[in-house]
Amino acid sequence: MRKLKGPHDYEVIRGIVIDILLGKETIKYGVGNFHYLSDGVAQVMLRRNEPFEEIPLSSGDVRMDDRDVELVRDVFWDLFRQGLITLGSNASNDGWPNFRLSHHAAETLCKASPYRFHNSASYIKLVKAEAPDISSDAEEYLDEAVATYYAECLLASSVMLGVAAEIEFGRLIDAGLANTVYSTLFLPASKEQNIRQKILKFQSAFPSLPKDLRRQIGEDFEMHANAIQSVLRVARNNVGHGLAKRKTTREQVYVNLQMFVPFAGHVERLRKVL
Repeated sequence: MRKLKGPHDYEVIRGIVIDILLGKETIKYGVGNFHYLSDGVAQVMLRRNEPFEEIPLSSGDVRMDDRDVELVRDVFWDLFRQGLITLGSNASNDGWPNFRLSHHAAETLCKASPYRFHNSASYIKLVKAEAPDISSDAEEYLDEAVATYYAECLLASSVMLGVAAEIEFGRLIDAGLANTVYSTLFLPASKEQNIRQKILKFQSAFPSLPKDLRRQIGEDFEMHANAIQSVLRVARNNVGHGLAKRKTTREQVYVNLQMFVPFAGHVERLRKVL
């Protein structure tokens, strides 16, 4: 038997469960029974090259860490409480451990967590779906950001993610400077050495861009781009510049990785219309 090493983060387990429920991952006995689902999570982990150890003289194919087994139960009942899972496969077989997705569940689950990833390659694929022209330099830092996240090196992950954000932001400023019509709006930001001041100058100049141009980017550009860039800057500075406040959490780094995806897309769209 192969025993997977753990434990894993709740969001990682939840992401695998949702991928199984939505048919993005297939499991040995199919979906519709909780015990099959739990075994299926282990199958997907093994397929995704999660580390494991061989256990001789034990029956079965693969098993998870005991805490991960309990997290699968937590995820299942959380989804049930949210109305996304209905107990029983049908009216004639309405008992536990059988279940099915509720009628609105698939649409809800797809919208609730669009940026699910399990390694560097799957994360960068998500980023490129939003920002196909992301630079190779930023991609290299993102690869290390995800790798260090899964290695529990959270400070390193925050720094790498912040650098990637600054690279893409810098490309945006350069594109603005190269535009003969709008270069004067981007000039103050380009002259600043401090990244915080660069962001502030850009935020001040952005409303001066024509409404038609801003409409091409999306009405929520300022929320996704400016706010996210600031969050990532603070996260990077807190852990990378020798400040006293160095504590960070796995959950916060996961959120920052999620936030980078729409940030990259909005920045690229603006860069391309300039």
